[in-house]
Amino acid sequence: MKKKKFKINWRSKFIDLLIVIAGISIAFKLNTWNESNKANREIEDYLLSFQVESTNNKATLSAALEYSISIKKYLDSLKILLIKEDYGHENIKTYVSSLMGLSNFIPVTTTMDNITASGQFGLIKNAELKKRLIDTYKTYKSTIKMDDILMDYVDKYLTPYFFENVRFRDFSSINGDFINNPKFENIVFGYEVLLNQQIQHYENTLEEIDTLLNTIQHTSQ
Repeated sequence: MKKKKFKINWRSKFIDLLIVIAGISIAFKLNTWNESNKANREIEDYLLSFQVESTNNKATLSAALEYSISIKKYLDSLKILLIKEDYGHENIKTYVSSLMGLSNFIPVTTTMDNITASGQFGLIKNAELKKRLIDTYKTYKSTIKMDDILMDYVDKYLTPYFFENVRFRDFSSINGDFINNPKFENIVFGYEVLLNQQIQHYENTLEEIDTLLNTIQHTSQ
């Protein structure tokens, strides 16, 4: 018997190969496109979360700033009376009692914590936005530190002095006239320095938040 010869259709094989290559390329591009869309959606979600978080932090900080400014007004009035040695003024006890009030800014940092812990901070490609995010959340930390410094000062100097010399129910003196005392005057002046620094930190942080919110808005457009 004669052996049959098989002729290979190279043209058909080549076409099949091209189809396979095209299929793989399309699948790869679709996968890349899906991953890109997924990353873009994640970025959009993070940006929205940063926007909401920053807006809430701004509201909280604005309230803290307003309260600190109100305390400063009482403090300024108290300073004037101490300098004039007008210890019998009818409002002086109100001014003194206001020193016990402290504002406290506690920012929410959940979004930054999550995006940092997940290793996805690099998804944000906008250099300006990344800088604003880093600067704003660093400012939060310095503002919290300033709050702690003022609170420590009150705990270390003002509160012990009041406990030793003041009856809290009416802010009358226990041991002599606590207002007419150089030690109390020094405490008040030191309090003023730290309160002014706190207010400055609050104002600077509000500016950082506003800049961040504007950057987020322009990035989202």
